[in-house]
Amino acid sequence: MRLAPFMFVAAMPATLAAAASPPSRAEPATTPSVAAGDAHFVQALEAFVADARRRLEVVPGIAVAISRANGPLLVAAYGRADVETGLPATPDTLFYIASSTKSFVGLALARLDARGEIDLDWTLAELAPDVGFAPEVRAGEVTLRHLLTHTHGLDNGAMTFRLAYSGEHDPAALWRLLARLEPNGEAPLGTFNYGNLGYNVATLLIERRLGRSWQEIVETEVLEPLGLRRTIARGLAGARRDWAFASPYDSARPEAGERLYLVKEDDTMQSAGGMFSTARDLARWIQVNLAAARGEASPIPAPVVASTHNAIAALDERFEMFQRSGYGLGWYSGDFGGDGLFHSFGGFAGARAHVSFMPARNLGVAVLVNDQGSGFVLADAVAAFAYEWFQHGPESASREGVARIERIAARSAELRQRDAGQRAERAQRRWQLTLPRARYAGRYCSPDYGTISLEGVDGQFAMTMGRLRAVAEPFTDPDSMRFEPIPGSGMVLRFRIDDQTAVAVTGFGSTFERCG
Repeated sequence: MRLAPFMFVAAMPATLAAAASPPSRAEPATTPSVAAGDAHFVQALEAFVADARRRLEVVPGIAVAISRANGPLLVAAYGRADVETGLPATPDTLFYIASSTKSFVGLALARLDARGEIDLDWTLAELAPDVGFAPEVRAGEVTLRHLLTHTHGLDNGAMTFRLAYSGEHDPAALWRLLARLEPNGEAPLGTFNYGNLGYNVATLLIERRLGRSWQEIVETEVLEPLGLRRTIARGLAGARRDWAFASPYDSARPEAGERLYLVKEDDTMQSAGGMFSTARDLARWIQVNLAAARGEASPIPAPVVASTHNAIAALDERFEMFQRSGYGLGWYSGDFGGDGLFHSFGGFAGARAHVSFMPARNLGVAVLVNDQGSGFVLADAVAAFAYEWFQHGPESASREGVARIERIAARSAELRQRDAGQRAERAQRRWQLTLPRARYAGRYCSPDYGTISLEGVDGQFAMTMGRLRAVAEPFTDPDSMRFEPIPGSGMVLRFRIDDQTAVAVTGFGSTFERCG
């Protein structure tokens, strides 16, 4: 089950309009003197962000870091981390960075490989000799390198779902699911197919081999050497007591700026997307990667850092305005405006992270947004403005930037209207249940996906599944219900009836038998 594509809206209620506050900016003491030309750029970029937020009106908060190899040009934040409380976004606000996590994991494992503590050419069969893999999995051929570059040719939706969404797992369950790996017929071994599974499997295997969690490995190999003190992969309950976190929103809903219930907890912080960071820390992260890519000194050996950028998997695709031609250990490589660009993006319910750098221009950009609507592409538009300024000049950057924001706004209106229409259509549906509603209540269990609990709550029919929850809507098929446990992504449960009893339900690509 995949998160629905982002959507946009064009209007915002007064509560969010008030969030368009002045920037909160603080730069590290190590920030070098900014040249006059760079100062002009910083002023122009801040004006662009302010204009974009006014035009789009719906992005709660945004944090921006622009860096060169010798230090940041700008570390700033705008708007609100939490609209309801009025908490401002700052350079030290923690935003969820989702799949941008992969670049940190890639470097941590590259360091272990460089020291001989692991071997990226170890195979599934070598790392899990006690697991009875199906022959079609090709366990003797699939390596850690395949797993980390999305060329493993495997599929297992249950593992990725439990780790990223429901949080309903333990080491025994995950190891059992490892034996349930299947070949991906649409993307066989050696074919690039982006997803979370490779990183989940790789770190599961390495954790067992080394007796250390992936979080501990990343902390020791990357976060501590670089001094990234507010980039975290665990301990969220304590961190939320001490630090400010950006709350998730969806500006794409008809009631623009809806706060989302789904937030990350330790049991859903997984190695393919399980980290929070700040603009200040990401400025440092960009600086280190830029320096290594340019052959300059780095706190972590530059050749090891640079090795994670090198393309291992070949591809040819476009994401928004960025061309992609390769993938290394957590980094895409490609082109933007004629210059090589490395990037690692992330997205989740109410969160978007853009992290990229352009060695030829000695420039890197990180943009963090707590929105899955207009903010999704605004993050990329801010980065594009920065790169185009130094590639083609201020006039080109401003012209193209304004055009992008106008396209985002136009698409916002279109998608908001479509979403409102879909909601109105669903509101007209009538229940197609053949039994009294109480007979559908209960617990339904799948050995792969876990447990779905259904019960009546305040006159409505509610579903819970680990960290996920949703309220039922009617669907068009007999004995079915629609839910939206992952914001922006609807799914349908279809019941099997036997002797006037709901004995099973299908959903999430699996069958759940009644178990209570």
